[in-house]
Amino acid sequence: MALLIALGVSAFLTLVIAVVTLAPVSGLPGMQVSDKIYHALAFGSLAFPVTVVRPRWWAATILVIAVYGGLIEVIQPFVGRSMELNDWFADIIGAAIGAGAGAVVGLLMGSRLGLRRA
Repeated sequence: MALLIALGVSAFLTLVIAVVTLAPVSGLPGMQVSDKIYHALAFGSLAFPVTVVRPRWWAATILVIAVYGGLIEVIQPFVGRSMELNDWFADIIGAAIGAGAGAVVGLLMGSRLGLRRA
């Protein structure tokens, strides 16, 4: 059941990320933070739930998210956005941090949360 919830959360976040990254850029007035931080946070959030429930899936999770981030970058020019290699790198770094944090939480807290360590 925990895996289904984690996959559901990740599926929802996948949809949110797709909508936000493929929507036209409106720009936030006074935005001082690099959008790379937002990329890393979004993709880290995407990786975290699955790896909490299945810590040993960390590498596969990062790989799948890296492919997803790459596909988004390839699609963006077709919807009036720019394709940036640095955005993709930020996606991968965020996924790695999120997967690592999720795996650590899963391994340390798994038995307390009733989660399998597989």
